[in-house]
Amino acid sequence: MKLEEALGKALREFGISVLKEKRLIFTLSDCRAFDEYPAMKKVFETIVTAGYGKEIYTRASQGNDSECRLYADYLRKALPQTWHFRRDLSDYAADCISFVLGIQNSVTEPSYRGFDPAENGHSPEQKAPLHDSGSEDRNSGPRKAGTGAPEQRSFQTVNGNDAGPESTVQGSCGVPSVRKSSWFRWAVSIIASAAAVTVIVLLVLNCSAFQYYRGEQLCSEQRYGAALKQFMKAADKGNTDALLKLGRMYESGTGVTQNLEKALKFYERANRLGSADAKMRYDSLRKYMEAPSSGVCAPLPPDASNEEMMAWNSMCL
Repeated sequence: MKLEEALGKALREFGISVLKEKRLIFTLSDCRAFDEYPAMKKVFETIVTAGYGKEIYTRASQGNDSECRLYADYLRKALPQTWHFRRDLSDYAADCISFVLGIQNSVTEPSYRGFDPAENGHSPEQKAPLHDSGSEDRNSGPRKAGTGAPEQRSFQTVNGNDAGPESTVQGSCGVPSVRKSSWFRWAVSIIASAAAVTVIVLLVLNCSAFQYYRGEQLCSEQRYGAALKQFMKAADKGNTDALLKLGRMYESGTGVTQNLEKALKFYERANRLGSADAKMRYDSLRKYMEAPSSGVCAPLPPDASNEEMMAWNSMCL
């Protein structure tokens, strides 16, 4: 299907707004509109992604034909000057858009076939004039060929793109359309990224520091049952802060039934892992449990400061 015909079909199917959307490229590819002039795919991708399509849509949606004509003329200049596309390709793109918008009655096709949309991207062997000898490009004189032929390709190309593994599906125009391997690679990268994020989240949720921090949050909300579970998970991973917190909870009976034996065991585990605070707590509680009626060395309160623990340590040990 000719490019201007496929473009008109896209506008009828999706409306003028398709000029600013990436699905325009997919629709034109499905209609095999780039088969004859593969370089036009790059030109239309630029029109969509660089915002030219949005500008055309804005003017066309207001029904301002004169503004559309002016912008089409601007497009003929901007594409070669800014993006270094061949002028005949830029003219063809502007002609096709003007034609489907009803502000122009005909289109002029490019001078050459080829995959490279750049101004000097072709050797003389690649030139293939499509018009009669008496017809010439309206916007330029003789074209200057490139200084050297592009590297010879030994792989297959489809619609102007290098094609790797392919799968053929039915296009929107009723003709087979080839989905490029780049889309497959894109999908794989998205899946891999999502899997990596999932793994990171799971690792964080399974981190003892996070579990201890979550337990402290639950304690501040007085949700001691849920907090106890988080502290236990962190303690099983050797988190000394969690072990110390469990010892204090069982020593004072905060959120649990008071159990000095359990508190002593948690302090002892934290002490073995190198916690100085746990050692003081362990010594204090053990001394109290050995002589609970003396009253001289009562156990330290759970919120005792380091100075209080050091004073108790010098007096009672």
